[in-house]
Amino acid sequence: MDLRWERGQTQIHWAYAESQVHKTYPAPPGDVLAWPDPPSVIVIEAQDESNPRVDNAVVLNPDGTERLRLEPPAVVPERHWNIGFYTIYAEPGGLVAVFSTQVGDYWGRPDLHTGKLSNIAQWR
Repeated sequence: MDLRWERGQTQIHWAYAESQVHKTYPAPPGDVLAWPDPPSVIVIEAQDESNPRVDNAVVLNPDGTERLRLEPPAVVPERHWNIGFYTIYAEPGGLVAVFSTQVGDYWGRPDLHTGKLSNIAQWR
């Protein structure tokens, strides 16, 4: 997958097989990453202060349709302490998604088939 996006841009472009996909967001995403298995583009959507959502990590199919959203981990006793995902990155062991709360950040390994995180731990 040939992904083109730079931090601060609102448009994301990618090519997959014979398709060219273009997505535009109202605000620059926090992060964008292409992943090969299953073929996906993961977008950390910017938080809309007037209507924030904690499931702001969207997993797109190669054709640009939404497959699912990553589920926020149940790590704090009060739901209103959740803020949302703020980054996703690849490392040798796989994908890492980082979720922010008012009392600390947590990381986990996302399953791009289910949207659930595993191996959740406090980050830093």
